[in-house]
Amino acid sequence: MRPGGLLRAWFCIAIGVALPLPALAQQPEAASAGFAAWARDHVVSLPACASAAVPAAMDGIKAVVGDVRVVALGEPAHGAQEPLAFRNCLFRYLVEHDGFTAIAIESGLSESRRLHDYAAGGPGDVRQLARNGFTWGFGRFAENVALLEWIRGYNADPRHTRKVNFYGIDLSGGESSGRWLNARVMLQDSLDYLSRAAPRRSRAARQAVAPFLDRFTHSGYVALPPAERVRQRAAIEGLIGYFGRNRTALVAASMRSDYDWARRNALVARQLEQVFQVSPPPEPGDQLSPDFYKADAARDAAMAENVRWVVEREGAAGRVLVFAHDGHIMNAPTRGGIWTVYAQAPATMGQHLRTALGRDLLIMPIMSSENGPGLPAGTKGSGSLDSALAKVGSGHFLLDIRQARDAAPVAAWLAQTQSIRANFTTEMEVTPRIAFDALIYFDRLTPASTVPAKP
Repeated sequence: MRPGGLLRAWFCIAIGVALPLPALAQQPEAASAGFAAWARDHVVSLPACASAAVPAAMDGIKAVVGDVRVVALGEPAHGAQEPLAFRNCLFRYLVEHDGFTAIAIESGLSESRRLHDYAAGGPGDVRQLARNGFTWGFGRFAENVALLEWIRGYNADPRHTRKVNFYGIDLSGGESSGRWLNARVMLQDSLDYLSRAAPRRSRAARQAVAPFLDRFTHSGYVALPPAERVRQRAAIEGLIGYFGRNRTALVAASMRSDYDWARRNALVARQLEQVFQVSPPPEPGDQLSPDFYKADAARDAAMAENVRWVVEREGAAGRVLVFAHDGHIMNAPTRGGIWTVYAQAPATMGQHLRTALGRDLLIMPIMSSENGPGLPAGTKGSGSLDSALAKVGSGHFLLDIRQARDAAPVAAWLAQTQSIRANFTTEMEVTPRIAFDALIYFDRLTPASTVPAKP
């Protein structure tokens, strides 16, 4: 979500900015205690993810995952160590013991091509690639570097005939200002591909896009006269159309994977241009705009489309771990907390994926009831669902809440509106029984470890 002005809500989800918010009303203590008592009998204890025995110790997860093609794992805020470390541990287990073939994370799709190629054995320095290839500043997190290194090592082993892939699924160009200052990269990559694969035949399509490259940011879009916005939209549509009409010739002149990525970049450019269209002007005083729900809805719909592209690329035998903020993966609209100002609650990526995948999707948010040293102080007593999980008495566990269907009082509590902590200091409102399938809980979050930039 975004920092002040136009993109404040995006940036808050992107880096876990601390924004104050009044605590939501708490559920009756007795009902919460009843849920906690039921949970104690149904939790799956999870190990620390630092030892060589981790994969075998995580066998309890396999029954929860079942045979779904996509597991959507969420984190309550970006910048905490425990969700990133657990993601890496879970992905390793799912690859080595459950046939998963790819991970797709909340980071720019176009930028992720370099990371995808490195993980497949391509050249480059992993720290520099991470800095440039993860958007929203996520390349500084050590666990993201470790993820790339593990995938590369796995793929280098000749015993592993099915290789593992890495993808970004977000709109490209996301960075700390929230104004998509680097968004031209996706258009530039598409044009560069066409310059190589069809230098003469694609000239018209490329020339139509070229005048807009330096202005393909939100502020650049706002500054365009209406007629120029129409031209830009037509140029992007023309680029996409060129890829479609000339697929056979382009694939023959290059590699199928290069074509797929270049065409997808053009499609992601259209997704971002659609976000620009519906984004309202900045509010006075750097406030979140009531109409910004339209941009949030467009972004989440785009990420869901990109996940489906990943699933298609992985083929019938592919299985994918999706990793993003809890607010993106949940099967529920965004409401409550700092998003209360929205005129409507926007649909999330998780809602689109549930519609597309049905029972082939498992949604598992990570939750926590406390922030450790180095993180903002959370609102005391916030997060009714997190607070109930804190009463279970185990510091790190998995809970499949689908099992509550046969426990009427617990199912009723999970069918009520609850709050979950988000971005360290705010909250979201959800109906857990609909929004989630299973829950991952940590009693405390600590700051993510970082990798120094190369001198």
